Amino acid sequence: MTKKHRISAKAVDTRLASVYALDELIDCIRTLDPDLDISEATLLTAITLHSLQDLLKEIPSLKSKLQEAAAEIKRKRSNPQQPITNERTTT
Repeated sequence: MTKKHRISAKAVDTRLASVYALDELIDCIRTLDPDLDISEATLLTAITLHSLQDLLKEIPSLKSKLQEAAAEIKRKRSNPQQPITNERTTT
């Protein structure tokens, strides 16, 4: 018999946001090589996520952006009405 776990609406929302972000990353990777089918692009996405720790060490600006995003999420704790932004900047 399996236990039933209650999942908060907030947890559901954040998981859903993660799924959408993952789907966007898969689409982005498919633009790098349009000959990849969806399963191949998904595998390449998994490889990319797996190597993220190494990328954070190699690319300090990426680490800084994640730290800034974490700080914004923590700021939202004190002001839940404030939206979390996901602005992408191009250089």
